[in-house]
Amino acid sequence: MRDHWLKLVRGADCRTDYFLEMEIRDPASPDYGATTDTSGYCDPKHTMNYAAAAISAYLNSDSRHYRNAAVTDAFGRALAYTERKQNPDGTFDFTPCNFRSAPDTGFIANRLVVTHDLLARETGDPVLVPLCARLAKLLERAGEGIAAGGFHTPNHRWACAASLSSIARISGRTEFRAAAERYLTERVDSNDDGEYAERSSGGYNIVNNDQFLILAVERNDPTFLTYVDKNLEMMFAYVEPDGSVFTENSTRQDRGRTVWMDQYFYNYLAMARRLGKARFAAAACRIMGDLIEAGRQAPDFLDRIMLEFGSLDYGDTEAQLPSSWNRWFRDSGVVRLRHGAWSLTLLRDSGRFLYFKSGSVSAYLRLGVSYFQYREFRAERIEMIDGGYRLYCDMKGWYYLPFEKDPGTADWWKMDNASRRRLNGPDLSFVLTVSERKEGDGIDLNMSATGHAGVPLRLEIGIVPGCLAESEGFLQEAKAGDAILAKRGDLTLRRDTDALRIGPAFADHGNTGGIYGSNDRSTDHYTAYFTAFTPMDRTVSIRRSRSGGEG
Repeated sequence: MRDHWLKLVRGADCRTDYFLEMEIRDPASPDYGATTDTSGYCDPKHTMNYAAAAISAYLNSDSRHYRNAAVTDAFGRALAYTERKQNPDGTFDFTPCNFRSAPDTGFIANRLVVTHDLLARETGDPVLVPLCARLAKLLERAGEGIAAGGFHTPNHRWACAASLSSIARISGRTEFRAAAERYLTERVDSNDDGEYAERSSGGYNIVNNDQFLILAVERNDPTFLTYVDKNLEMMFAYVEPDGSVFTENSTRQDRGRTVWMDQYFYNYLAMARRLGKARFAAAACRIMGDLIEAGRQAPDFLDRIMLEFGSLDYGDTEAQLPSSWNRWFRDSGVVRLRHGAWSLTLLRDSGRFLYFKSGSVSAYLRLGVSYFQYREFRAERIEMIDGGYRLYCDMKGWYYLPFEKDPGTADWWKMDNASRRRLNGPDLSFVLTVSERKEGDGIDLNMSATGHAGVPLRLEIGIVPGCLAESEGFLQEAKAGDAILAKRGDLTLRRDTDALRIGPAFADHGNTGGIYGSNDRSTDHYTAYFTAFTPMDRTVSIRRSRSGGEG
């Protein structure tokens, strides 16, 4: 598709414009040749990412910067800056947080390997051949630093292994390949569902997949593609009705962020080409079509596509992409259920135990309680039942008893309180049952709480602001930080043509805040509360409806 290809090229053109405009051109500056960023400081990683994009534009005949000498001049200066910033051990500093960082050096190297390999094709070019040779030397020094360095996070291992494998090919130094093998002996942290240890659907999935795509080629081992294949199949179930990605179970910084599928484009494209999977090709095509329609910038993959495929060719894109599924990811404690325009997520061991999305309207549920050391319902286990799921949580009350002998000190903090006898009870048990409605428009949530009577409970409904909230007795704009205690009827949330109905509401008391360490009301959401006392047996329906009225 020509328009998709040109979207990638125009993205590279925009990055090249930035690269040329934001270059530090003062020869007296220690950062001469670097590309500044919004933080106000310079960094080799940031600089060379833009420099690499600029080279892909320079070598592409559809680019505005095709064979533009200003690009190679600026690239030479950016490379000189990066050479100056390389530490004596071959590593680079990542200015925001990591210094003499082997993993960040690996990420820089991965990008520059692509640039090197593109330039290596330009044999005989008096400008590009010397640049390619300088890159090869810089990469070899980087290999020394990566091979001798360490790491922090699971994905860092694969970045080191992938970059070392590439540098071994370019430099001919077999010790780099051996260093990569030390990381690979730890085995890949991918479970049967295709999820990596960091559970990062909005970020580090892509990072991991990229490393395994590199390793499959550099080590001539298609086994690495099986991890990418499983992860991309899993990711179909993480796509929300509006095309965004569910990120609330991530263990990394993408948790709770609005992320689109854009950065998965190359993952799906490369796997479609390597495995011949039509629905991966259809996914890549859909991702690019969606970002064009939304007016977002194309992801920065032109250089990799040029190197590996020459141009953009999806192959067969006629495969039907899934829009309905029911997946229980047991290891992660995540249930993902979707039927067309609505989706449900259940999470184990999370205060926000349920998320529901109806088109562009979304909300989470938290069941608050102040009971001994407990402050909220957290599902200890999830069970699949006929037509739905069941979530369980037991809260055990207890009190210390006096020591039977002198504890040897009057200082409370020095006493061996862990050895005290305890008086156990009273207890509180929760069973939440989620059932798909026979109408197919959502779910019924039955909440049962048994045990000690008279414990105040509050169902907190956190709503992404920007919609209109309505129930019996009120109608208001849902603004971040605001709240309402709904007494009866359904709570209806509307944005454009999308609507979400939750109810019936109930309000047996007015305590919506909790005490002694309870979670504060979200400042990022509009919050509605339903309140009750134990024992409780109530059912709330959560369903998609027509924005214009009943349905």
